[in-house]
Order: sequence, then structure tokens, then C-alpha cells
Amino acid sequence: MEYSDSKHLRSLSAHIRPQIALPGIDCEAPIDEALANFAIQRHRVGAMLYKATRHHENISERAASLLSATYHKNTRSILAQRAALQKITKLLEDHTIPFSTLKGLGIADQIYDDPQTRESKDIDIQIPPHASRLAIQLLSANGYIYKTYSLRANKRVTLKRQLSDMKRFKDLTFVDPQFSTSIELHQRLFKVEPKNLTADFSGAVNFQKTPSVLDSHYCFYIILHGAVSLWMRLKWLVDVSLLVRKMPVAKRQEVMELARTYGCENTIIASLRFIDEIFDGSLDEEWQMILREQEHSGDIEKLINIFRKSLMTTSPDRPDAPLRKPFYFDTAAVLFGKQIGLFNIIRTRVVTSIALRI
Repeated sequence: MEYSDSKHLRSLSAHIRPQIALPGIDCEAPIDEALANFAIQRHRVGAMLYKATRHHENISERAASLLSATYHKNTRSILAQRAALQKITKLLEDHTIPFSTLKGLGIADQIYDDPQTRESKDIDIQIPPHASRLAIQLLSANGYIYKTYSLRANKRVTLKRQLSDMKRFKDLTFVDPQFSTSIELHQRLFKVEPKNLTADFSGAVNFQKTPSVLDSHYCFYIILHGAVSLWMRLKWLVDVSLLVRKMPVAKRQEVMELARTYGCENTIIASLRFIDEIFDGSLDEEWQMILREQEHSGDIEKLINIFRKSLMTTSPDRPDAPLRKPFYFDTAAVLFGKQIGLFNIIRTRVVTSIALRI
């Protein structure tokens, strides 16, 4: 691990293991201000590190103060998110708009012993495309503040432009003015994705308000979400480490079948191998057997190396992350293979670039 954050990353992952129900390992590294800031700012696991080490003997006073403040700040943020979610749930249900909440509170409540240790900055809500117009109108009429994609500060917001942006970028962001909580309204799961992925997902979870993390389609989506972001933050690896240990064997097989369907089997295998590398013990023998039966490509190790570089870069904005390529490149080409054509990638990049500037 030659990248700049490797030492802090090893210490951080070791310190939080007991909090995610993994056996502890020896870690002599002190919890100082630098490690606390690394957890808080770079990997968004400050609240978890606080809970895991609040009685630690080798923690500096400054680090303890920073982590405590982060945990209590996150607790207040979660209360605001719950209130904002209750508010928008009523609004959508009153107008019979189908929806599902993705990630965030749903994951925290289902797989974390202490939901206050999972940090989240917004509420993700998926709606069917046919409900986009009504949903946008409802949010606008009820005082939600729209955050435009346009780079033009004085660009006039119109419903037509919002619908166009939602189709182009996959989601729109609104802010609840009462609770200062961001709400992302999703029309599809990923900006660039294989055909029918979102439609199949929607059909499987059937727009349940809070999909079960044990649903194979939802679990597949959670793993894929981290992979599409190249596992940039430790927070997402924590999610999946907890998740895969709770999955019944039959559901695990279903996840791998979905991966084959959408041409990302190597991506899912590499992601699971990478999680077990960072949090040793995440994959039990059943998982190991499933992966051994399906590993047939040298590309898996290449993907794992990409994930390592992404997780270990200094900045969360990834200025030196892997895959910084020309405009025609997209991580989807690596993760989904032949399911995403070069033409679609070029078209998406060009259209997106133009749309931001008009």
C-alpha cells in the first residue's frame, strides 16, 4: 500500500472493527487529531470511530473532542432527516406517488446496531419516471428549494428544464427549508447503466417505502453503488461488510445471478474481495465458496487495484484517483463491460457537458 493514506487507513479500519461485529485485531496506533480528522472528513466514519473508541486508553483529548462532536452532530442530523423523510413521505403518499427510499436511514436502521453511527448527508428517493412531473411540481409548490445543475448562476428554472435534467443526470436535488435536509429525487439508479437495470429493480422492490436489505436486487444495488464510486469512502465498505454477513445463502446466489445478467460479475466479485481485504472476516466460508466457483478472470485483480487506489487517495474529490481519462471515458465502461457501449459513454459525456453550460 504505497498510497498516501495507507497508514491511517489501516489504523482506522482496525479501530472500528469491533463496532461492526468483527473480531478485534492488535492496533497500537494512537487515536490522535490526524486520525480523527481522517475518519471524519475523508471517510465519513467519525461517528463510528467515536462509538468504537470512546473508552480507548490511547486517545488524545483533541481527538476525543472532535469525535464526540461528530457523533452528536450526526445524531442531530439524523433526527432532522427522519423529520424531513416523514414530511415528504406524507406529501408523496397523499398524492399516490410510488416511491422507495434508498440507502441512508433505511440501511442504518436495518443493519447497524447504533444507527447514529452511520453518517448520511441526504435522503435518496426513487420514483417511477411517469411520476416525475407531479413530484417536481409538488416539491416546488411546497417550498422545497431546487438546486440547479446549470453552471449559469442566473439560469431561470423551468419545469421543462428540470424534467430534462432529471432524465439526463438521473436525479434532482431539493432542500427541505424547514429541516435543511437535501433530498435527491431519482428517476434511475445510475447515471450510465445497462438497459432495464432500474426497471428490473423497481419491479423487484415494487416501490416499497423502505426496501429490505435482504432483497437480492436491493443488496446488489448497494454493492454496485459503492463500486460505481470506486469504493472511495470507507463508509460504503462498512455498509457492505455488515450487509453480506446478514444475507441468507440463497440471496447471495441471487446477487451473483444479477451480476451476470448485467455484465458486472467481475465488479461484484472484486468488490466483495476488496471488502474482505480491508475488513478481514467479512466473507464467511459460504461466500468464499460462491466466489471461488465464479472467479474466472484476471480482470478481478485489476479492479481490486483500482479500488485500492481510489480508497487510498488523499482527497475525497479524487484529484489523483485512478481512471482520470479523456471526456469519452466513464467508470461504467470498466464496471459493466460490454453492457455499456462507447457510443453511449461519448454521448452522455458530451450532452452532460453542454447541458451544464446552457
